[in-house]
Amino acid sequence: MYPQISRSIDGLSLSLLLLACVPTIVRAQGNTCREATASIRGSFGITGTANFKQITGGVQVNIQVNGLKRREDDQFHIHAKAVTNNDCATTGGHYNPNGARFPCPRNGLNQAACEKGDLSGKGGLLKAIGDGSPTSVSYLDQIINVAEILNKGVVVHDVTNFRLACGNVVCTKTG
Repeated sequence: MYPQISRSIDGLSLSLLLLACVPTIVRAQGNTCREATASIRGSFGITGTANFKQITGGVQVNIQVNGLKRREDDQFHIHAKAVTNNDCATTGGHYNPNGARFPCPRNGLNQAACEKGDLSGKGGLLKAIGDGSPTSVSYLDQIINVAEILNKGVVVHDVTNFRLACGNVVCTKTG
């Protein structure tokens, strides 16, 4: 075969192979999780919900917790593992793939210096007034994305670091 013809056939084969892969690549991008939720349950009737929505600039985080019976400021974090058998201790440590120090320095003003899982360090503590009424925090997290936190546990801690309540992050909307 002539070298010119052989190169043309090789180029054509490569082009056809790439075109065959495009629909798969496009489909995979369309199935990215854009919104996720963790249903939080715990000791002493504590319940709540943490919602995560991918938006321009990061992830909008909204957490609401009901049933906190002590007047205190409570931390909440994404932990490295999922909750198993409703046991918050099974979630391991904080989600911290970037190896940042805890607690978040300067009250979260520089989110890039925080553990990815230190949600309250970046967004503020849950301010429980002690009567069980709902308390919430909302903020824009600039260093996480929804896909990376799926199937990990969200844990609410009291001031002594006891794990009061937890729930797994699950995808609720793709796109």
